Amino acid sequence: MREPMTPSILRLVGAGCCGLAAWCVALPGAWAADEPPPPAAAPAAAPATTPPAAVAAEEKPPTSAEAMPATRPEVLPPIQVGAWLRAGARFQGPDPKSLDGEQVDTIYGELHAGGKIHKNVSVTLNLNASGLAKSAGIEDAIIGFDIVEPFHIWIGQLLVPVDRANSAGPFFMIPWNYPGFLTVPGVPTVVAAPAEGPSGRNGGAVVWGNFAEGKFKYLAGAFQTGSASTSPLFSGRLNLAIVGEEPGFWGNATYFGDKDVVAVGVGGQYQKNGSAPPTGSMLAPDDYAEVNGDALVEYRVGGGAWVTVEGAYYHYKGDFNPVKDHFYVLGAFATGPLGLGSLQPMVRYQWAKTQNDVTTSAIDAALSYIIKGPALRLIATFQHVDLGNDVVGNSLQLGAQAIFF
Repeated sequence: MREPMTPSILRLVGAGCCGLAAWCVALPGAWAADEPPPPAAAPAAAPATTPPAAVAAEEKPPTSAEAMPATRPEVLPPIQVGAWLRAGARFQGPDPKSLDGEQVDTIYGELHAGGKIHKNVSVTLNLNASGLAKSAGIEDAIIGFDIVEPFHIWIGQLLVPVDRANSAGPFFMIPWNYPGFLTVPGVPTVVAAPAEGPSGRNGGAVVWGNFAEGKFKYLAGAFQTGSASTSPLFSGRLNLAIVGEEPGFWGNATYFGDKDVVAVGVGGQYQKNGSAPPTGSMLAPDDYAEVNGDALVEYRVGGGAWVTVEGAYYHYKGDFNPVKDHFYVLGAFATGPLGLGSLQPMVRYQWAKTQNDVTTSAIDAALSYIIKGPALRLIATFQHVDLGNDVVGNSLQLGAQAIFF
């Protein structure tokens, strides 16, 4: 059995090892400088308060990706997923003038998913479903080539750009229902809205862009609305924000008090032979055309309150369009915080003139309780519709909407 080393021998061996290690570290540098190595120095001890793991992390050499920034992989934002829901009930009797009947008339949801697959390429897939109709389908399926801020090309099934109401959709406007659809049960709905597909979408392509961070925006698209032999629908919109900014492809008819906005917009559509005669008629189709203008004014007035004024006018050309002219105007005021949210009374008036020179109108008086902007709100709306020829309807609509990301 070997005898254990004495402490003096241990100290001698340890000093020799330290000196040899220091000399080996200094030797390559000395050879590179073609000079004799400097005297060995004792290694400095790490501070007693520095954990060994921290020392190891500091001494770890950089990876090749860290050393060469050009080779670092591009980090894209995560995919965004959201659920949008609306539910509502209508009180209206067998006699459309009375309120002695009730039915659930809205169970609607959207599932949104989107993100970047390249810094200049985005993908959007939105699905929607109706619980009452027991139907579901693709709302948006978009591949977006985002070249620069003033120039984007989006293709697929997407929103038809034409007016503020369609770009905002029901979730981002103050009234519960779209303008331009005047309904009395038992008679055909008077449709005074631009040409759009289901949920305001159609298959096609849109070129759009922002200037001056959203002060000015343009959108122009071509859409296939029928068979391959049908002429495409051309649709576009220009928007100028005089106060505030309105960037992006999508739009708003209210910002729920988040900012001050004064904006005006114009839009138009054209489709060759797009004004079709009634089914079975021997008459030839006519060209369809539409022009519109709109304005939005929304200002914060202190204490968390804000006021909104919006209006739009539409003119249609085509022998078989159901409506010649249509306009609406609304005013709303939202209070400051009252409990969980804000109260917002609103009044909207609509007027339309049909091809037979019959005038129609509708008045909506609504009261919303806005808890979290568009993400959570409740609304009650009384509507009076007059389609002319003594066709009148009254209804009370209760609704709730929620958006979850």
